[in-house]
Amino acid sequence: MILNNAKNLIEMNFRILTFTFLVASMSCGESMTFEEQITNDITTKITAGKCKEFPAGTKVTNVKVGEIVDIGMEGMTDVSYEFDYEVNGEVKHQESAMLYIKNGSRYKLASMGSDCEL
Repeated sequence: MILNNAKNLIEMNFRILTFTFLVASMSCGESMTFEEQITNDITTKITAGKCKEFPAGTKVTNVKVGEIVDIGMEGMTDVSYEFDYEVNGEVKHQESAMLYIKNGSRYKLASMGSDCEL
């Protein structure tokens, strides 16, 4: 009986270690730079139809990240950007800004304009 309990304890510890290793290895993947995150946020939000002005499926090209300015209020960072987009075969240009909140070394998109869902 003691041998069975020891065996069960070893198996349980092995499972916990395996699970911990898997979680740690998944979280250690390559991370994006802030500019890559900005570009990703723009393309994913716009193409998904999260903004009233841009229907789902809008094609986004030529994304350019402009100035990144720490505005000094509770970790807020203002980012200007521009991109081209195509809706129903018509190509247009968009310039705007969005707001991020810095939390440690990470940034969270806080606002992309009044007509966008996050």
